[in-house]
Amino acid sequence: MKKNIGLILSFLLFIQFSSAENNLQTLLFSYLKNDLTLQKYTLTAQVKALDYDSTKVENGFELTLSTGTVKVQTSSDGTKYTFTPSASVSLPQLNDTSLSVTLPMTKKSGYSSGSENGTFLDDGNIKLSTGIITSAPLKRKISLLEAEREYIEAKRNAQNQALTVENEFYTNLKELYGYVNDVLSAKNELYDDELDLRVLEVQGYSKTSASYRTKYLECQSDRRDVTEALRKLERETAVFAMKCGAEYNRVFDPKSFDSQKADETGEAALASVMDFLPKEIPSVELDDVLNYKSENYTDTESALWSKYISDLKRKSDYNLELSAYAGYTFNESASKYDTVDSGITFDWRGISASAGVSVPTGQNLFPLKSTESGIASKSPVYTFAVSISPNTWRLASINKKQDALNEKIDEITIKSASDDYETDLIDKLTERGDLNWSEKSYAEEYDMYSQLEYDMDNWLKQGSVTKSDYLDAANNRDKAQMNILINAVEKIIYNNEVKLMFVRDEK
Repeated sequence: MKKNIGLILSFLLFIQFSSAENNLQTLLFSYLKNDLTLQKYTLTAQVKALDYDSTKVENGFELTLSTGTVKVQTSSDGTKYTFTPSASVSLPQLNDTSLSVTLPMTKKSGYSSGSENGTFLDDGNIKLSTGIITSAPLKRKISLLEAEREYIEAKRNAQNQALTVENEFYTNLKELYGYVNDVLSAKNELYDDELDLRVLEVQGYSKTSASYRTKYLECQSDRRDVTEALRKLERETAVFAMKCGAEYNRVFDPKSFDSQKADETGEAALASVMDFLPKEIPSVELDDVLNYKSENYTDTESALWSKYISDLKRKSDYNLELSAYAGYTFNESASKYDTVDSGITFDWRGISASAGVSVPTGQNLFPLKSTESGIASKSPVYTFAVSISPNTWRLASINKKQDALNEKIDEITIKSASDDYETDLIDKLTERGDLNWSEKSYAEEYDMYSQLEYDMDNWLKQGSVTKSDYLDAANNRDKAQMNILINAVEKIIYNNEVKLMFVRDEK
């Protein structure tokens, strides 16, 4: 049952990415490694595993041995030793059965009177007790189940946190790809306006004309938009790199920015970002949510567990408890003989009663102290005790009503979880279809823009198109490529979200 929680990260990290680029693996591993919540959950799972082991020990076979307090008294007449060794064995799993032995012993030596010398045992006792009607085994089972559940949930928290942090990593990466697209879109606007400006020049508009000046200002505004988009991209990339514990050197520096070399600076900044970001995202097959069992839906599983353990607790709340004991007492102080003892205890809704009998055997297995006084008796000794707690009686009736209401609440919780599952199921099936459609659409778009960029490159060499036309086509191709990467990231996020919907305990 007990797992090495430290392997959770390695399993989750590399199960999907054996063929991915080292850059992506390294960034993801570092991102997970630096998450403090994941570290906390991993350690908590280890603590709960130890707690579960402790609970199993506490509710298992128990042996206790004791010498008791040893006293030594010396005098001119001799030496007297008194001690009370004891031993006890308990078996909670066997109707709370226990066996105990207590032997109060006195040893005298060196006394002038021979009768004073020897070993004496008075009121020594051997007792075996067990439950006849008892909730002890069921309560023991509940204690073990709750400790095991705490460990399982702690392990799940660690696993789910790893997936959650992984999704956070990919969400940030997706946003960065989106910021790259923002830069490319801003550059598209610039190239389009620059082309319009050249058309005005060809048409003979002077630089002082309203049309030319308006378009020129639009180009300047486009350049500022490109610069702003680049600054945001670099800033967010730097933050992402810091979370991954990776090095990233920003190219754009507002303090030393040269407007005359803005285009060169922008290209260098974009190239630096693209060198840092993973250029490939491993393709994954989308999980089919229908392959998961509905009873393993997280909320449903939790509700079913709560009802199960609550039913056990209600069942363990016995109205009647009955136990019995049997024993043997050496040199019982009242009768001066050994006695055979037996008794029974009874408890029902605040009414407790006990009865016992001690029957003298008429003999002594161990000698009595010579100093003992009193007349020996072979008459049995009977004991009785009765107690009544009215409040316990009243509370038992109230608790029974509460149990009935709580059981209905548990059933409603299960039904509510089932309704949530149906909603999430529809959402995920729809999202899965959308992602598959987007993957095909982006692939077709990329092929189209790649062919256009290739043609534009040839036409540029032939002088049929302007450089702005070619750059615009190249930008569209790069944007299409970013969309493919974003789609690949979204598929990984989708798979993780599906996994988080269900419990995934190892068998």
